[in-house]
Amino acid sequence: MFGIGWPDFLFIAILLVLVVKPEEWPKVGRVAGKTLRTVRQQAAPIVREFRSFSDDLLSDPKNASGGGSAPEGWEPLPQSWQKGGESSLDRSIDNPHAG
Repeated sequence: MFGIGWPDFLFIAILLVLVVKPEEWPKVGRVAGKTLRTVRQQAAPIVREFRSFSDDLLSDPKNASGGGSAPEGWEPLPQSWQKGGESSLDRSIDNPHAG
């Protein structure tokens, strides 16, 4: 969830124990719980939409690997560009009389 792991949660919990007075812990817990519940409720439709979209993509035979062609202009780059090298297109732009 957002790149926060257990060590991060532990650090935040220890920091809260040190900063917040013990009398206020129940109030902080209630506020944190309500906030977390609200965030989950707000994010649920978005997560459902992404899941249904990915399920549609995976179930559609046109979108399966090798099933369709790429849109015009979406061809893969030459290998020399992918590796960071110079291609024949670069040479022809720099020197119009070259190869």
